[in-house]
Amino acid sequence: MLRELHHFVHTRIPVDGFFFTMAAARFSHDGRRLSFSAASQPPAILVSNGTLRRLESRNGILGCLSETTPSEPSIEVELSPGDRLILYTDGLVEVFNFLDDMLGVEGLEDLVLQSATLTLPDMQKTILNGVAAWSHGPLADDVSLVIVEVR
Repeated sequence: MLRELHHFVHTRIPVDGFFFTMAAARFSHDGRRLSFSAASQPPAILVSNGTLRRLESRNGILGCLSETTPSEPSIEVELSPGDRLILYTDGLVEVFNFLDDMLGVEGLEDLVLQSATLTLPDMQKTILNGVAAWSHGPLADDVSLVIVEVR
């Protein structure tokens, strides 16, 4: 899918410097298997039994350069009931405090671990509040956060 989207944008939208990033997660029919692929996105976070696993982006930006054509296969993961997948944009981790320290993926992982046993709405609220508390001033970039729980 990433390869096809890249090819379409690269050949049909000839705007100099136009690019995009994305992550895609596909769950098996029974919800017990995840196929994950991303292009220049921060790593997704999988929470399983109190441990975190990063699902790293394996492809570069899409649409802009022909040599960044996605070629890496998706990541396949077995899932268990209660596992949670967290997808987010870089605006959630590229946040700086008053000392000019960036929250980063590690800081987000701390917030995820602190809230991993909460309900999904409370987990989302805790993460967003934690990012806002870290930030010195208003958030400067887009912020998207998707949390999926396996039943």
